Amino acid sequence: NIPPPRMPLSQRETVALIPRGAASRSYVLRAGIAAAMFLVGTIAMGGYSMLGSALGTTAPKISIGGKMMTLPSIPSDYGRDVKVCSRQRKYEIREHFREAIKMGMVGTKAGMTTYFDQETGEAHPVTVIALEPGNQVAQVKTKETDGYEAVQVAYKQCRDRTITWPERQHLRKHGNLPAMKHLVEFKISDVSAFEPGQQLKAEELFEIGDLVDVSGTSVGKGFQGSIRRWGMKRGPMTHGSKSHRQHGSIGCSATPSRVYKGLKMAGNMGNERVTVKKLPIMALSDDENYIVVRGSVPGKKGTIVEVRPTKIVGVHC
Repeated sequence: NIPPPRMPLSQRETVALIPRGAASRSYVLRAGIAAAMFLVGTIAMGGYSMLGSALGTTAPKISIGGKMMTLPSIPSDYGRDVKVCSRQRKYEIREHFREAIKMGMVGTKAGMTTYFDQETGEAHPVTVIALEPGNQVAQVKTKETDGYEAVQVAYKQCRDRTITWPERQHLRKHGNLPAMKHLVEFKISDVSAFEPGQQLKAEELFEIGDLVDVSGTSVGKGFQGSIRRWGMKRGPMTHGSKSHRQHGSIGCSATPSRVYKGLKMAGNMGNERVTVKKLPIMALSDDENYIVVRGSVPGKKGTIVEVRPTKIVGVHC
């Protein structure tokens, strides 16, 4: 007895109440009364909800069919905190679900070696990160003074004449620190635990087994062709081929009569900022000034790297 589904839902429900061949006046009247009662009840529920929110009540009640029903209410402070992560998609994260972003350190890549687990006998490829003199807080930035919260860390002590005068005065003004060659900022959730001149300790910030992100400048490989730079395939080496390792076509002819931006071609390879994520810490020591992580990190020996707790999109930011 139900009409085809193209008919709107409200019309389908109304017509379904009237069987074919039995559309008497009394039946139509009862259906109209039922629809009117449903409409009045809906309006009453909306009015009670508005009245309850105006009076500040959390659970207004209404009598429907002789039964008292509690209407659902939404707290006044309900809301979602929408954050946009840089170079990432938009994520909606409730503020009380987001984990705090913790502090990191600066180090120098000392090289790679093999770490043998005494219990399992497994051999792990690890990178040793040396902690040279430095890792002192140079400045604490807050939303009131700078518009965002961050901790500026000074690293690698050097002679005064090797840095500029403004940099020297900046270090003296905020933390009365000696000359440092590098300044790195770490944006964290809470900066109240840090103050200018404070010495950072690896054992206080990290533990064995923690996952860290290591950022640095990758090894420069100079000008490279498309095969090495982008992994393209080469052409035939025999049968009279004149195109062995050439790039090939770079675009159309008449339309659009230009080369598209971002085309993968030969060019400079490496020497760019790279971040390797989720590297576990195998060992660390403040007395001997080192952090050992499993896996490789960007750069060659002597590269300045930043070690910070892993930041997961959707969890921390």
